[in-house]
Amino acid sequence: MKPVELLRGTGECLDAVKLEAYLEGRLPEAAPHVDSCPVCAHEVASFREFLSADAGAGRAEDLDWIEHRLTPPWRAPRGGWFNWLAPTPLPRWAMGLAAVLLVVAGGLQMRRLAGPGSGPDSSELVRAAQLELKAPAGDVGVAPERFVWENKGNAGAYMVELGEIDGTLVWSGRTNESNLSVPPDIQKAILPRKTLVWRVKALRTDGSVIAESAPVRFRLLPPE
Repeated sequence: MKPVELLRGTGECLDAVKLEAYLEGRLPEAAPHVDSCPVCAHEVASFREFLSADAGAGRAEDLDWIEHRLTPPWRAPRGGWFNWLAPTPLPRWAMGLAAVLLVVAGGLQMRRLAGPGSGPDSSELVRAAQLELKAPAGDVGVAPERFVWENKGNAGAYMVELGEIDGTLVWSGRTNESNLSVPPDIQKAILPRKTLVWRVKALRTDGSVIAESAPVRFRLLPPE
């Protein structure tokens, strides 16, 4: 069979809709045609390779076999070789089918990644509201004795974290109020010119987050 004839298939090739149905197992009766048609077999193998993160050795061998059938011999006569490379335009149906198959491949991949039951009702993430921190912030003249933030009326508790700018946690505390005293030993650890970062999370009684603050930096100025 000539290469051009291989590209044309058997005349009963699967269209985009049937190809998608076959790949999803909804058209098993198309298996005999796919097994006997190099074009359809190539499309199916290519899509399966595309949808698989890591094709197995057996599938790779199948793809090599199909590619070999669709590719002209390397030792073809000179005339046939140059005829193969000649700029003969593909028929419109082939170009149109290629575009449709790209859409099908994208749809199958998105459906596979999304998984069952996905959609706005099951995968929508609700971001926590913003919580405003009041003090300390920026350069301060004395080591802070208390952390203060806005009150969230529906909060069951607040979690306060104090850390260094590299993410190292220095201290954390929990309270039911919208402020928290700094323990004396932590006050002594707040050194001049050292930048620290603090943040707060407002929690429900079940521990889920209602609101959280952006990290706020402060630095103790050296005495004059």
